[in-house]
Amino acid sequence: MNKGIKFTLLFLLLTPVLFSQTDEKSLSDSISSLTKEKNTPEGFVFKPSLGLGTGMFSFYGDLYSKNFQAPMVSRIGFDLNVSQRLNNYLQLNFYVLFGKLGANERNAPNNRNLNFESQIRAGGVNLTYNFDHLLPKKRDASPYISLGFESFEFLSKTDLYDQNGNKYYYWSDGSTRNIDENSPTAFMAVEIKRDYSYESDVRTLNLDGFGKYAERSWAIPVGAGVLFKIDDFWTFKVGATMHFTLTDYIDGVSNESIGNRTGKKSNDKFMMSSFSVHYNFGMKEKEVGEMDEDTFKDVDFFALDLSDIDKDGVTDANDSCQGTPEGIPVDLKGCPLDDDNDEVPNFKDDELDSPKDAFVDVKGVQLNDSIIDYQYRFYMDSTGAFATVVKHDHNGKELYNSLYQKEYTVDVGTFKKGLPPELMTKFLSISDISSTNIDDSTTIYTAGKFNSLLDAELRKKQLVSEGLTNAKVVYKQGGKFYDAPAYTAANNNSTTNTTANNTNTNSNTTANTNTNSNTNANTNSNTNTNSNSTTNSNSNSTTNNTNSSSNNTTSNNTTNATTASTGPVVIRVQLGAYKNRLSKNVFKDINDLIEIKTEDGLYKYMSGSFTSVEDAAKHKVNLLLKGYQGAFITAYKDGKRVSLRDAGATPQKKEDLEESGSDNTEVNAVNKKLVSFKVQIGIFKSEPPADKLAKYEKVKGMTKETTPTGLNRYCVGPYSDYTAAQAAKENLIKNIGIEDAFILAFFNGEYITIQEALELLKN
Repeated sequence: MNKGIKFTLLFLLLTPVLFSQTDEKSLSDSISSLTKEKNTPEGFVFKPSLGLGTGMFSFYGDLYSKNFQAPMVSRIGFDLNVSQRLNNYLQLNFYVLFGKLGANERNAPNNRNLNFESQIRAGGVNLTYNFDHLLPKKRDASPYISLGFESFEFLSKTDLYDQNGNKYYYWSDGSTRNIDENSPTAFMAVEIKRDYSYESDVRTLNLDGFGKYAERSWAIPVGAGVLFKIDDFWTFKVGATMHFTLTDYIDGVSNESIGNRTGKKSNDKFMMSSFSVHYNFGMKEKEVGEMDEDTFKDVDFFALDLSDIDKDGVTDANDSCQGTPEGIPVDLKGCPLDDDNDEVPNFKDDELDSPKDAFVDVKGVQLNDSIIDYQYRFYMDSTGAFATVVKHDHNGKELYNSLYQKEYTVDVGTFKKGLPPELMTKFLSISDISSTNIDDSTTIYTAGKFNSLLDAELRKKQLVSEGLTNAKVVYKQGGKFYDAPAYTAANNNSTTNTTANNTNTNSNTTANTNTNSNTNANTNSNTNTNSNSTTNSNSNSTTNNTNSSSNNTTSNNTTNATTASTGPVVIRVQLGAYKNRLSKNVFKDINDLIEIKTEDGLYKYMSGSFTSVEDAAKHKVNLLLKGYQGAFITAYKDGKRVSLRDAGATPQKKEDLEESGSDNTEVNAVNKKLVSFKVQIGIFKSEPPADKLAKYEKVKGMTKETTPTGLNRYCVGPYSDYTAAQAAKENLIKNIGIEDAFILAFFNGEYITIQEALELLKN
């Protein structure tokens, strides 16, 4: 211990010497240089930071023949510290750390088989240097070294007995038993297991005659690591610190121990490898006032003092009205003249001689009492005289602002995965089906668009009768779907029937339920509508009994599970089937686009809903003219895909009935000539900087175009082949030095992604 005390005194004596100056002049020069340091704030800024970390304690002492402990048998430790920057390269840290140290020998060369575990609690201070003098000022990572001084406590114990009180005896065969191997009763020994419960105080055992020595000492921590800056407030640190202690008693073994317990002459030491997170409680670095010494190197402050930007004859420093138009007379403060003092300058004043204190408008014209009264009433509008009138129809529905108006529809299914074939054809057989992408993986399929809840409910009942039992009414508002309330007479008690000359509303609803299941569906067209529903579950039914007389229609809905549906044929034009989803820019000119993802992962795109092949053919021709040269007609009926002949087509040629692709094959319907690529070399709000413009002048075939947001884009191209665009890009980077060049893709002049372009170019 005498050696430790001497070392401590020497350290304390040398510390002030290391930071002292040889004479008063050198001390003054040193302080002056620090105050002029490039990035050092003026004066001391108290900006503490708090850090919390965890890591592993590794012991380096008398145990183990190599005086080393592998990290995998290290024990966990924690540290808490408070830091304060002294300047840009030095930081003072106050810290505490605690954890466990331990070591276990087994079959050591001296056959002593010692072990210990020690509780470590330490507190100290260190100084950190981050090499700021040698590294770039703007950096995210900073290596560091540290040196400090600390006091620590160690409470060491050893494991000599198992949980049943049996002492451990380590035999030469590698086993642990309850009797000494050389004992006459060794034949009675049984093998036992260590419980790793350190129950015996090393000092109390007094195996070496040291007595009850103090379990505290001093240490000198020396560390190194890297600081990673997350932002102005958060820092992440990774490092390791070796603690050189002034004691040799942590493991209970020293060079003065007895017998095979004798250890090394050097003191014990331990290392903590850790990572920690630090939070800065001070202000942001940029608020401290960092500034490069060359910031104002070329500024002519004398010229600034005499500057007059608006050229009104009054320097900017004395000008109270900056930005006066050139040639306008001003007063001594640089403000335009206002002869009648109505706060409207002469050059804007249409009435130069307004009475004193008169109320004037923005053109300087005096306001009369009636105008003042009108403006006041318009501003206050307490009576609603100037309010916007909102009109409603007789059902209470607003006739304006579609953004907030509810649009009812029938949700027939929401899917994250693709549709199976039978469900896909079922949906395509619904004439008013539409699809909406809720997010990248979810699609909702809906049928119809209605302004009233009643109409949506009637459509839902029809879809349920066709087998879509999970159909429900929802409404779309503000771009989102919500479940609609259940329909009752309270929320919609009217049925509307419209003829060419007369509309009458009858609010009587009769619901009769009979034990026999007899369903009648009669339709009579009349100016008056009576809706009577009779629901029967008997298989005996009258399917559709329609009586047409003049303009009378009576509608009774009938549900018949045994009667086959005879729905109309729905004819559509398919625009292709692709493995990857395409953006709206590819189909920008298709207003009624339907996207369906199949169970096989294909994305099918459809347009139109027709009942005759002739109308579908006309629509197909229009799509061909827009560039969808592979578009073809498909027909669906009663949930199945049918041939065009079954759909009612009467072709003049056999090939007119030929259909392209099946429901599970990939089909590309677009004109590949509409796909093009360009290499963008720069985009700017105004003209490019001089250094970039010099490079652009070397580019052959460069074009300048204006983006929809008003930016100037400089490109090379177009190219019909992606490989050619890649070669052009590499040439621009390698031979001209335009490092930020990249490829853009377009379809029919609209921007699309590279992946979509490559998808459209597939065969």
